[in-house]
Amino acid sequence: MAIKRIAFLVFPRLTFLDFIGGYDALRRVATMGIDPAVTHRIIGTDAEIGDETGLLIRPDAVYEDLAAFDLLYVPGGFGTRALVNDARLIDYLKSWGPRRPLASVCTGALLLGKAGYLAGRRATTHHRAYDLLRPYCREVVTDRRIVDEGQVVTAGGVASALDLGLYLVERFWGAAAREEIAAQMEYRAYSAV
Repeated sequence: MAIKRIAFLVFPRLTFLDFIGGYDALRRVATMGIDPAVTHRIIGTDAEIGDETGLLIRPDAVYEDLAAFDLLYVPGGFGTRALVNDARLIDYLKSWGPRRPLASVCTGALLLGKAGYLAGRRATTHHRAYDLLRPYCREVVTDRRIVDEGQVVTAGGVASALDLGLYLVERFWGAAAREEIAAQMEYRAYSAV
């Protein structure tokens, strides 16, 4: 499946690093010319989203129809604990359907699990949320940062967001794209010192 349109979900009390780690790697697919046709949208549950520290982001849209997207990325954070019981959000995630790939980092896996995407699959999440994830999946993987179960990819705790972004780049655009993006990200990180 060709990935051309990526949706990033954001919600109150998310962990911004969960979002930005994957976003930074995936947005470079277009900006670095690997596939200039790739676009992304940040879709929120509200018009303004704050993390647990009060840092704010204004998403491109609120509960935008997901039909036009090829990949859905769901971060984690303390907000997931309340959202697993939010019928509107869970129904929204269910509208994604089983045929297109989706990914989560950290406790975003709880939302995918509640929406039914982890049934019969292995998954991972933040180490402090393993017990919360168990009812939603076949097996909680505790010794891998990324678990790829075909249509669903989950990543461990917050520091694995960048790993997940680069993993998705390699999966959909190849190892050379991953290496090029990783090198660029490393260069930018060290050039700021």
